Amino acid sequence: MKKNGRAFRSEYLLMLIAALFWASGHPFGKIALREVHPFQLGAFNLIAGFFSLLIFLAVTGRLKEIFKLPARDLLSSLLLGVFGFFLYQILTFSALSRIPASMNAVLISTNVVFIVIFSAIFLKEKIQIHKIAGIVLAFAGVMFVTFNSGFSIDSNVNLIGGLFSIGAVISFTLYSIFGKHVLSRNDPLIVSTLAIFSGAVLLTLMTLFTQGFQTLNSVGVQTWVIMIMLGVTMIGISYPLYFTCLKRMPASHVSIYIYMTPVFAVILSLVILKERFSGLFWLGTVLVLSGIVISSYFTAKSAGADR
Repeated sequence: MKKNGRAFRSEYLLMLIAALFWASGHPFGKIALREVHPFQLGAFNLIAGFFSLLIFLAVTGRLKEIFKLPARDLLSSLLLGVFGFFLYQILTFSALSRIPASMNAVLISTNVVFIVIFSAIFLKEKIQIHKIAGIVLAFAGVMFVTFNSGFSIDSNVNLIGGLFSIGAVISFTLYSIFGKHVLSRNDPLIVSTLAIFSGAVLLTLMTLFTQGFQTLNSVGVQTWVIMIMLGVTMIGISYPLYFTCLKRMPASHVSIYIYMTPVFAVILSLVILKERFSGLFWLGTVLVLSGIVISSYFTAKSAGADR
């Protein structure tokens, strides 16, 4: 029993680290975007993350598993990169260049709610009453967060940024829904690595043909460090931590720490970027987090009880 207790405590710590790294992408990404274009940041984020995962897979002796994937699953994994990483990086960093990091973090966290909605549409899963309540709360919160300065459309930049954030949420939701079967029957870290690879290739090519990389010659050392650091921490470290903990802990336990990501992001943005908001933002944040917990935590908990 003591052995299990120690294991669970260490895994809780690992999930807190993963959530903190995911959260750090919002304020530090905001800083990097002062000097680089969203496409450039997204490309370097995926490249650094991909090579970090390759190193991890090589060290743990799992790199050869890539070549054992059935051709169909290999192709599916690469195609998933379009939604989960190529489009997601473009949309989330485009949003971050227009709206506060705290706002982007809260809006991105609604992906859990969108997964519930899209699962009903594409996978024909039933939406229970508590899920509906969670969805209503979350979307009410989104409205308060987006229009935290007042309910008007005078601030076009914020509105466009908010739409980019929601677009990123939908993109990653499609990745989760369409990748459900591939991720469940294969090593999810292997599938994610392949998806990140295709996303990195596509975004690098898009950046080359649009913004180019020439402007990076004048970028400061701090920005270079941030771009590499975000890829290594948010992808190269957090993904292995997440999937390792998911194997050893109930999904409901892991999900609690995922909910901490927007909380950490808001705190980091307040400390690092000195962001300040009206009461509507905080009300919206509470509603979003409440909706996420209601629509997903109790479902995961009951599913774990059934097993």
